[in-house]
Amino acid sequence: MKGVYGFTVKPHWGLLIRAGVKTVENRSFRVPPGFYLVHCASRVTLGQWAIARDWVGDRFGPEVRFPPYGECLAWRGCVCCGVRVVSALTRSESRWAMPDRVAWELEGVIPYPVGVRTRGGLGVWPVDSDVVRTLKRLTQGRGEP
Repeated sequence: MKGVYGFTVKPHWGLLIRAGVKTVENRSFRVPPGFYLVHCASRVTLGQWAIARDWVGDRFGPEVRFPPYGECLAWRGCVCCGVRVVSALTRSESRWAMPDRVAWELEGVIPYPVGVRTRGGLGVWPVDSDVVRTLKRLTQGRGEP
């Protein structure tokens, strides 16, 4: 795969990845190791957010600060960070891993100070070169993309 690729998640998951808290992304497919941009979906309902909040609360308790719904709404449709996928395993000891899913193990988060609006996609998708240039300016060339 050439170029920069991204994947879309619900905003609460994206913000937990951005904070370096969520270290596994669960999917039904593998991806090659490498750098990916994390895009917050443009839609999230209060019900979806509440189910995820309760799941995280049950699994991690108060040790994980779950992003408030209003913060999630503010990041909708934006790239929030970049992250390195270091492996895609069918078994993981991480508490973030879900059974019968492929656990993408995440490291090296690069949080962006502001969201960069772009259209996401299903699976893993190529990121527009204008978005990549904007993100490079935001990080002043430090790290990827």
